[in-house]
Amino acid sequence: MPADAPVFGPAPASSGSARHHSSSLGSAHPHSFSAPASMTQRRHVPSPIAASGAFFPPHEEIVAGCRTFVTSYFQLGFLPKAIFIQSITRSLNSVSPFLLSCILSISARFTQVLVQRYGGSGRATENFLRIARTMVPAEMYEPTLERTQAFFLLAISEWGNGDKDRSSIHMGVAVRMASMLKLHREETYYLPPGAPAEQVIRAESARRTFWMIHSQENLHAGYSSPAPFPHEDITARLPCDEHDFAFGVHPTPRSVLPGTTPALMQPDSAKSPHRCLFATLIQAHNLWGQVARRACRSDLKMNGAEPWEPGSEYQILTQELRKFEEEMPERHKWSAWNLRGWKSEQLHIAYLAVVMVLKVSNIVERRIYLDEILFSVNNPHNTVSPKTRGAPEGFWKTMSNELFSNVLELHEQIQAFFAMRSRGEGFPAILVFCVYICGSLGSYLWRYPQLCPRVADEAEEISMKSLRVLGDLHQAWPTSTRWQQGLQQIASPMSSAGGSSHSGSISGDSPPTSCGTSIRSGYTTHKNAFAGATKETEPRTIVDDSVIDPRLSATTQDGPKWHNEPTTSTGLFWNETGRMQSSDPDAEVFSNELFEAEMSTLLTEDAQFGWLDFERGAG
Repeated sequence: MPADAPVFGPAPASSGSARHHSSSLGSAHPHSFSAPASMTQRRHVPSPIAASGAFFPPHEEIVAGCRTFVTSYFQLGFLPKAIFIQSITRSLNSVSPFLLSCILSISARFTQVLVQRYGGSGRATENFLRIARTMVPAEMYEPTLERTQAFFLLAISEWGNGDKDRSSIHMGVAVRMASMLKLHREETYYLPPGAPAEQVIRAESARRTFWMIHSQENLHAGYSSPAPFPHEDITARLPCDEHDFAFGVHPTPRSVLPGTTPALMQPDSAKSPHRCLFATLIQAHNLWGQVARRACRSDLKMNGAEPWEPGSEYQILTQELRKFEEEMPERHKWSAWNLRGWKSEQLHIAYLAVVMVLKVSNIVERRIYLDEILFSVNNPHNTVSPKTRGAPEGFWKTMSNELFSNVLELHEQIQAFFAMRSRGEGFPAILVFCVYICGSLGSYLWRYPQLCPRVADEAEEISMKSLRVLGDLHQAWPTSTRWQQGLQQIASPMSSAGGSSHSGSISGDSPPTSCGTSIRSGYTTHKNAFAGATKETEPRTIVDDSVIDPRLSATTQDGPKWHNEPTTSTGLFWNETGRMQSSDPDAEVFSNELFEAEMSTLLTEDAQFGWLDFERGAG
């Protein structure tokens, strides 16, 4: 298909692309389905897929994987669900094997028959990734809608599988193809009056493809990564609701993304109370992209405005988030009632991807200033610190209350999701990151209850329940393993403190955890405290300081240093009673390196947890 051809026009019945697709799929597992006669004559030609050892499963198992894809992982997507499942059930030749392998590389890990066939979720995923990758060289030089969709899904699968370099490259291919097909321009989707429903559906599929690429790029936005499509270049309006998509109805009017040309011309169209869930999801993820791109401290230092100043980025973004949440349609706002309603329509995962990402946006925007919040709490009358000087009375306290109120609400959302989640149900990796952020801040509040006394009583429950949920969820997405490990390392010392009175002794190398696992840890425990711990022992007298602030840990390679050793660097931070010293203000605050590690591990594979990277550091 030419790059400038209408993306929703009828595809040629016998294009070279179609012949290539039949060849790839037919040679992968020839006994599973019938291949065209022309391909049967050429089956003696060695297949790169066969050479890789990967293969497609029988027809009915492919259909099962596709059902999982459209009903759980991508509940809001570019595939018309009923038509797609019906087509793939009738004939595998109705979809290209490249797109099919990319779909299955995401859904296989959640499809029981595929997990059983390939011997595990990881092996099932890797099988379809190998199939897709063998096709990449032949698929990447002619932009089509199907190929754009396939490269997008391949990038999603690779990101979740921990291969973020490949993911970034393949997402770049999808972005470039979308640009060449002009999917960001509204004129691309023009249809004549009375266009058949099939063309309306194909046009909507193309529109949704663009917005899913845009949304996913925002979810994985880096500290200073540029947006792939500048808002001033986007004229495409947002997707329609699921009913119009299913029936091929051309909706008017459509909602728009704030900041784009249509939104500047019609501001009210961006906040319509009648907009669909898909439109709200894209708008919410766009806000998260703005938060993520400024989450690095070095970015803040470049901006001279303090967070309490009216024109600061903090004030602008928090006001945008607050206004957006207030103007959301009632059914899109968080409540357990709404979650049940969306579950009845099989759109609950998409709904959670809206409300959870909004909570995380509010949390991360304030988490940036956790150093300043803690300093202010511990030094209420100190006005000489450059970190807090000039702030209005009560500013940091208000920010802290807002931060942990959002953490508490995110915890409520996570527990509601986990309580009604069906066994084996798919979910996007971003939800696992939401659990990690919730649990890590719960652990900090457990460690420092003075941060927010109003929520402090909930901190232990938030931390440990998040750890349990993460322990169950992280196995589906390998990229989230480090989030689970990081949270386990933060929470385990405090969990050990609480349980030490019930057990005779606790090993500092293998602490008990809520996940029932034992791992080599980079943190150390306080031997003397453990020896005589009681129920009244406060967690902060037992937790190793380097878990909270790596600046306080020794840098020698001679092994861990304990609190009873005179040379320990933590003497600057703790006095003999286990309380924080106040002589060195800088020793009382969190290091922002931990926050940057949390964000970087979400956004890039290059980031190292450092002191949390116990698997690499041990041994």
